[in-house]
Amino acid sequence: MQKTITKTLILAFVLTAALGVNYLFAAWTGPTQAPTGGNTSTPVHVGTTDQVKNGGLSVDALSVFGSQYLQGTIQIGNNSVTPQEGTVRFTGADFQGYMGGDWVSLTGTGATACTSFTYSAWGECQSNSTQTRTVTSSSPDGCVVGNPVTSQSCTYILPMSTQCQNVGGSWVASQNTCYFPNTSCPGGWSPNANYSSVTGRSCSGDCRTWSPYVCSVPGHFRQNAGNTCSYIHMTSYSGRNPGCRGSAYVTCTATQTEIGCTKN
Repeated sequence: MQKTITKTLILAFVLTAALGVNYLFAAWTGPTQAPTGGNTSTPVHVGTTDQVKNGGLSVDALSVFGSQYLQGTIQIGNNSVTPQEGTVRFTGADFQGYMGGDWVSLTGTGATACTSFTYSAWGECQSNSTQTRTVTSSSPDGCVVGNPVTSQSCTYILPMSTQCQNVGGSWVASQNTCYFPNTSCPGGWSPNANYSSVTGRSCSGDCRTWSPYVCSVPGHFRQNAGNTCSYIHMTSYSGRNPGCRGSAYVTCTATQTEIGCTKN
């Protein structure tokens, strides 16, 4: 009986030891990076050793007892906290410093915001449907910034040249005219004066001995010129030419190849 109990205790001890060793090996995991990789970040400390933090740092208050160096920019706002002497703020119209129980302008303008403005004319409406203008003067004298209105929304209209090209025309900027083939303008367009292109033509009546019986339309290309002329067509003229009696005015029209149009 005593031997059985002894064997049982020995077996239990061995099993317990084996399980314990297995647990230790299973719970431990070796490092995945070479030193010093994987280390936790250094905490911000209170010691005298210099410390550099690569990330941002936000604090509710900050006191600097020594000198400071700013490599980037600094932005100053404005809040409702009762200021102390030496406080600096930006009001949206001026930079001010708090001194002697009052805010004093740091720019020498007295921090007076402009309330009245004179503007240039509005510029052309841009493709983003906005147009801008500039401030030419402001008041009262010596004021700064304020709230001038220098931009507004507008309805953008394609330039005439683009509209001309979109309907198959040919744009001539110096004439502000869009040319289309043939003799009529497309819908939404109308003739611009007599701008046209024509081939020349001469006409005459039966009795050609007198110049009034002949007319000529010179050819032209994209010019503001007419394309017709009138002449006398003689059918009879007693005393001059027995075969010419009577007369009538006739219009001679050149062949038009293009018409110049403008947008309605």
